[in-house]
Amino acid sequence: MIVPRHDILASCRSIGRLKPNVNESSKKPWKQPLLSALFVVLGSIAIFFPAWLPDNPTLPTEDGIVEGLQLVLLLATSAFWFGAAKHAGKIGPFYQIMGAISLASALGEGDSLIERTTHFPVEYFFIPLGIFALIKFMKNRRHFGEFFGEFSSHPAAGFFASAFMLIFVLARFLGTSLLWKASLGENYHPDVPNTVEAYLELLACYLLLVGTIGLCIAHRPHDPTAID
Repeated sequence: MIVPRHDILASCRSIGRLKPNVNESSKKPWKQPLLSALFVVLGSIAIFFPAWLPDNPTLPTEDGIVEGLQLVLLLATSAFWFGAAKHAGKIGPFYQIMGAISLASALGEGDSLIERTTHFPVEYFFIPLGIFALIKFMKNRRHFGEFFGEFSSHPAAGFFASAFMLIFVLARFLGTSLLWKASLGENYHPDVPNTVEAYLELLACYLLLVGTIGLCIAHRPHDPTAID
């Protein structure tokens, strides 16, 4: 039986289309691991930076460098949320809500620094941020389930859970003066609880930033800005 030439050519074309692209499959996404490693290193430097400062009894820990680092980390977290909103598609407004919450948290952590600089109460900034978040939620509440499903199924949710545990459990427990008075006795100093609490909050801010970066740079098949 002689097979017609055009059938052979058609079969060859179909096989060529089904053949995987070796070059594309062999490419490794090196940028994302490199970016993650870079942020881990920078975060480690940020966490231990106050410990490298020279002894200065006139520099309050909570109101000084630690509070400033908390402010920087939370501002960076807010920037990532707002920056990734466009790429998130339908759930992008919830990224903007998370950005507004992160910005409000940054203002709350840096209230003393901001008020000393601007002489303006930080609480007034919470009003427009709250209104913005409420409007975004009411307009896009039908997509909240999709956002929550993506958020809760991503490994970044573990970073957020750890950060909240540090802030609302460990920092409150280890930041009590009664614990350190009972532990240190006559060596107790009033700055010890505040310093421990400040460092735990700083670590929580770093975990929030890492979790936010992991979620924001994750690949999304529904990315409206992706180039085919």
